[in-house]
Amino acid sequence: MKKVKVLMLAALAFFSENQAQNYLNYSVNNAHSHNDYAQKIPFWEAYYANFGSIEADVFLVKGKLWVAHSEKELSSDRTLESLYLDHISKQIKLNKGNIYPDVHNKLQLLIDVKQDYKTTLKALISTLKKYPEITGNSGVKIVITGGRPQPGEFKNYPEYLYFDGDLDKNYTQEELKRIGMFSADLPDLIQWNGKGIPRDEETAKVKNAVEKAHALQKPIRFYGAPDFTNAWVNLMDLGVDYINTDHIPDLKKFMNTIPKNFYKNTKDYKTYIPTYKTDGISKKVKNVILLIPDGTSLPQYYAAFTANKGKLNVFKMKATGLSKTNSSNAYITDSAPGSTAFATGVKTKNTFVGVDGTGKSLAQIPDIIADKGMVSGLISTGDVTDATPADFYAHSDNRNSSEPILADFVKSKTKILIGGPTNGLTQNNLQKIKDSKIDFYQDLKSVAKIDNRTLIIDPLASKRITDGRGNWLADAFDLTLSSLKENKKGFFMMVEASQTDGGGHSNNLEQLVTELLDFDEVVGKAMKFADENKETLVVVLGDHETGGLTLLDGSLQDGWIFGNFSTNDHTSIPSSVFAYGPNSQEFMGLFENTEIFNKILKAYGIQRQ
Repeated sequence: MKKVKVLMLAALAFFSENQAQNYLNYSVNNAHSHNDYAQKIPFWEAYYANFGSIEADVFLVKGKLWVAHSEKELSSDRTLESLYLDHISKQIKLNKGNIYPDVHNKLQLLIDVKQDYKTTLKALISTLKKYPEITGNSGVKIVITGGRPQPGEFKNYPEYLYFDGDLDKNYTQEELKRIGMFSADLPDLIQWNGKGIPRDEETAKVKNAVEKAHALQKPIRFYGAPDFTNAWVNLMDLGVDYINTDHIPDLKKFMNTIPKNFYKNTKDYKTYIPTYKTDGISKKVKNVILLIPDGTSLPQYYAAFTANKGKLNVFKMKATGLSKTNSSNAYITDSAPGSTAFATGVKTKNTFVGVDGTGKSLAQIPDIIADKGMVSGLISTGDVTDATPADFYAHSDNRNSSEPILADFVKSKTKILIGGPTNGLTQNNLQKIKDSKIDFYQDLKSVAKIDNRTLIIDPLASKRITDGRGNWLADAFDLTLSSLKENKKGFFMMVEASQTDGGGHSNNLEQLVTELLDFDEVVGKAMKFADENKETLVVVLGDHETGGLTLLDGSLQDGWIFGNFSTNDHTSIPSSVFAYGPNSQEFMGLFENTEIFNKILKAYGIQRQ
């Protein structure tokens, strides 16, 4: 019995790995334009999408092959030649013998015979004599479906004609050579409507059909299949070779973005085990660590959780909530008003940094707590003058004004600022930094200890994890924490993972997940410090969601995730909030993003008028 269980687990693991690999094996070459003639621009829309298969229904009318779905739709100007054969011939000549510019791409023309196959195929063969560049081209396969000869008759037709196979029939080896593909009616096989996943017994039926076709070394498609994203995902899971669609642009985009929408983690990490001894108690804190993974909400966290095989430090925080992210002048915020709300407790306009809607400077947490003898440090994996870090030390109505924003750091009471290169580092600002006796470094590794006000602008900060940033963020956190914790009256630290947002903007799931996993290791460090210190509150939240991410499939066991993005910009989705340590319970529920500021000051015991 034990041996059987081991074999079953091994089989499940093998299936999961194959399932993950399936997605990467698909491209637009696996797309089939069903009833292509019904498209606004027959042939060309599917062709320029690089589809691997196109379908045309034909009727024999006055010796010509007319293309339509039914007889009442027939028109003399819509023939197989004018809609398809002429265009295919033109492209072969244009591409010097290849149907597509990429010599590896092939085209299957599926011709659905709607009447008597004998007379229709006779007319088709006669017509094709005018197109030797098509019939003699290995990159074009003509497959007959609908009305077609019995297998024993295949030999009576030219070798350039292939036939759609029937899984219920048995073929000799010679007959099988003439089978171009297998087709099956999905609604006749199962009752699945494309939503969710098929029932186990339905999955088994589809898999059996697919495996039978593949055992004969032939591709398979299912007609009548549901035609939307979730259905495509499930059909791909099951190994179906051609995905039927009437929605060419949608399937084209879906197929082309698979490489960026799929990620498999190669190295998971152990998460911190919290003690929860001070979590949720009502007690004034000396320290607050605010961790901001830019552009994230629950879908991004769960993608990272899946990639790390069901482990995430932030998910070990029991106090969770939702932050409404809209700015004062827009339903969808950008980062500038998003984190200005955290830093000042005021909603402002898009692009505004540390100022209200009229441009008036606002008091920020680092300056407020400095009056209480506390110190602060800001870290970012982006430009040190980017909106999120700038919101805590600068005042500007234009987030792109890098030079005056960096000059504001000199005037602020923030002790430590660490991040990536900026255009704001002009000779004028360098002189201001020097005159203010701020220690300036251009390499994090060269700094052993921070004693004075410090600015570190390190090119490594702005690199992605996948481009070799390594442990930079964790090292910056450790360096900053070792300095701030020496202050007996307490501190504030803000850590931004800037490039999670970049992954959302570029619709790159690998970038998003790898950046968020790197960030989550810092979350574990912050929780560990909170447990040791017992007077530290840790808060984690994004300033907004980016990309409109949805999760289509994944494996918690094997650490792979398949998603889909709806936009390359921000959305209005509320940001997930997590808190750990004293007063963490204050961060539960749904609230305005400005409440983050108020809750932090309340945790410090600071009263604001």
